[in-house]
Amino acid sequence: MSEFLSELWKTTTALAPSLILGLLVAGILHVFVKRDRITGHLGRPGILSSVKAAVLGVPLPLCSCGVLPAAVSLRKDGASDGAVTSFLISTPQTGVDSISVTWGMLGLPVAAAKVAAAFLAGVIGGALVDMKGAGKPIRESMPRCADDETGSVVGRIWRYTAYTLFKGIYGWITLGILVSALITIFLEPGQLSEIGLLSGPLGLLAALALGIPMYVCSVASVPIAAGLIYAGFPVGSALVFLMAGPATNAATIGAVRKMFGKRVFMVYLSTVILVSIVAGMALNSLHVSIPLVDSGAHGGWIPAPMRVAAGLVLVFGTAWFAISALLETLGRSAAKPGKEDGVVEMEIGGMTCSGCENRVRNALASIPGVSVRSVSSRTGRAAVVLDKGDANLVAPALDAVRAAGYSAETVNNDPA
Repeated sequence: MSEFLSELWKTTTALAPSLILGLLVAGILHVFVKRDRITGHLGRPGILSSVKAAVLGVPLPLCSCGVLPAAVSLRKDGASDGAVTSFLISTPQTGVDSISVTWGMLGLPVAAAKVAAAFLAGVIGGALVDMKGAGKPIRESMPRCADDETGSVVGRIWRYTAYTLFKGIYGWITLGILVSALITIFLEPGQLSEIGLLSGPLGLLAALALGIPMYVCSVASVPIAAGLIYAGFPVGSALVFLMAGPATNAATIGAVRKMFGKRVFMVYLSTVILVSIVAGMALNSLHVSIPLVDSGAHGGWIPAPMRVAAGLVLVFGTAWFAISALLETLGRSAAKPGKEDGVVEMEIGGMTCSGCENRVRNALASIPGVSVRSVSSRTGRAAVVLDKGDANLVAPALDAVRAAGYSAETVNNDPA
């Protein structure tokens, strides 16, 4: 047990400084880079729009689920199908937080290969879509995913960094750290290298088979990839996992098919597969050296006290949001909405982050006589208390949520 906890702490302190730096940069980009200026560059079909969309997508810290509402928003703002496809492919594989963590844990060559491959995949996918003409019209049910920005610059950066980004990925980061620690405990260094087939194309396909159906964000995929490399997985195969894991998963694949049509879906999936395999083969041919997970070499350029401090911040931040989520769940269970207390529970469709929660909460609070008890993007539910149990307030509350761009239906239809 002590060995497992030691590996957990090593991986946490290796990942934390780069993650915190990446999140802060992402918050600054969110506040100072205006979307209306960006979308003006993406409306004309052609490779230039695909290049611009990939340039936009590479630094943005959006996972494969979070990128969908952003891509829909771009499409509604007039971006071409090729630009939207380029954005869909390039964005979830990278992000400034993921790039920073990859550099810190796996080194500059792997981080550079990851960025270059994501960029090329986006440009190629976008160009292929534009070659075939217009795609399927976007469904209007998917809302924009954005906060109503108010307050000081520092406050806005903090809210986006902590509550929109980190709150949405802390669980997956924890999972990635746990998997990495388990790999180092149960596998000897280089053990998988004894399986000769993994050093060739089969290793690339194995990483692809692992990454495509699995939901893992671009940051959480890094410690898992580090653990695989420690166990003897080829570096190129790890790169395939770093690309395919964040870019695709079973849920996102279906959503892309429904939202953007069969042609965009086929280009999206095939481009991720082919470019990741080619990139993996290229990286394998360079014989890149990666420090082992248990060597203590991670983040060697960062002073040890700073790594420890960043690790503590990551641990306490994770604990804070995990405990908050647990208390929220227990509070909902104890509330037992129904006639006796005038509580109405709603099922809200389209919430993907804390920014969505804020929009739904503000929409509900705008109705006189409606008090908001809870809103959760994790469960897709909201609970409100009606003044004097007035059932006539239900319809205006639902309409307010729908006007904000989300679907809304009551779970219990007979409030007190």
